[in-house]
Amino acid sequence: MKQQDLLEKIGNLSKLTTDVAFRNSFMANPRTVLEKEFPELQLPADAKIFLHENTAQELHVILLPAEQTVFSDQLEDAVERILDKAIESDSFKKLLIADPKGTLSNELPDFFVPDNFRMYFHENKANEIHLLVPPLQLADEELSEAELDAVVGGSRGRGPHVGRKRGGGGPKCRSQSFRVGGR
Repeated sequence: MKQQDLLEKIGNLSKLTTDVAFRNSFMANPRTVLEKEFPELQLPADAKIFLHENTAQELHVILLPAEQTVFSDQLEDAVERILDKAIESDSFKKLLIADPKGTLSNELPDFFVPDNFRMYFHENKANEIHLLVPPLQLADEELSEAELDAVVGGSRGRGPHVGRKRGGGGPKCRSQSFRVGGR
């Protein structure tokens, strides 16, 4: 199974978002749960698995090996070019991983990231697998529209306006849309 397929399967594993016991089990021992849920998955014995969760103040981006699909149609062309460059150039990838905000601001002068917003780029390797865990959403505790807006990039008038000039239209990064926000 390709790493991109695994990332998509994890993102679509609804039990991670609704079943607290399953989620806790996954967080405690992801390898065991992955092998049980996806018997066709063949993880190398020495592979380390790292789990990450995007929040209103953090964005994690997984860089996959060059031969695998990484991008979606929802990414802006400029951001996609940066990710392409990271895959093609090891030195640029190291810069992006070490200093995401600085590297992005050097490459894309109009790319804005608020000081309190953290960005991380993680590189998947044969023996190091980073997975994005979808946020927990209990069925009986649905989020309000305001809470949903905050999760996807800040409620109107406040919250981060990541990836664009102040007052500009927000980019779409993977399936997450950053909304227009105030100062």
